[in-house]
Amino acid sequence: MEAAERTRKLADWGVQELIDSEVHERRRLQAEGRTNQDDPQTVGAVNAARERADMARAERENQLVEHNAMTLISMVGAVDALVEELAPRARDMFIAYQAHAMMEAARKQEPQAAAKLDEAALEAVEQATRDLLAERAGSFDPYPRGTGAKRWEDVLSHVALQAPPKRPVPPDLDQALTEVVALRHVLAHRAGRVDSRALTQAPTLRYADGDLVRITRAEYRRYSAALWTYGEEIIHRLMKDLAPAPNLEDWPQNCALNA
Repeated sequence: MEAAERTRKLADWGVQELIDSEVHERRRLQAEGRTNQDDPQTVGAVNAARERADMARAERENQLVEHNAMTLISMVGAVDALVEELAPRARDMFIAYQAHAMMEAARKQEPQAAAKLDEAALEAVEQATRDLLAERAGSFDPYPRGTGAKRWEDVLSHVALQAPPKRPVPPDLDQALTEVVALRHVLAHRAGRVDSRALTQAPTLRYADGDLVRITRAEYRRYSAALWTYGEEIIHRLMKDLAPAPNLEDWPQNCALNA
């Protein structure tokens, strides 16, 4: 997510610099002593700089909608990857911890029997215990599906990392997550054209069927803040006090400065 936002920021800064292309080009030519305004090469250089400036100015006025869209696609993918990788690993970690605790309890309960076994045998018993616990726990689908917080909560619930009752996902945060995931699907699979499925998934979208998605700066700030906050919340659930808890009530402020 940091890489995605950094790339967008550099693009934004680049657009701002390109707006002054003609000014910079004239200064460069003057520094080189190329002051003849009728020189074809000078005219060509200035015209090319003017075109770059016009394109950059149009991009700025268009609020970087394509960059906003591409960045959000990457950020949704980052949250997907977090959950998809975390859930199975957390499950294995919990099972390993439980198996080790059971072995330690057995050693204390039957110290003489445990003393007769070498470390290799004890490790084999612990591994067998892990395998049995994993079999009893059963398998689950680690791939996020759907929209909104439910997209990830369903997977996280298999490893007890779903939202706790005292820290539920706020409705407005869930709405933003629902919208951004629905837009991600449209951008990735529908060439950016909103369809009826997206409107069914996210009825609060401001688009009509067939509209082209144009994500403004304000919308980018809102959606990126939602993704940042939810991702940080997942980490907090796992790490507890070792990771800071994001402010779920004031989540819209959790966006990059000047985004």
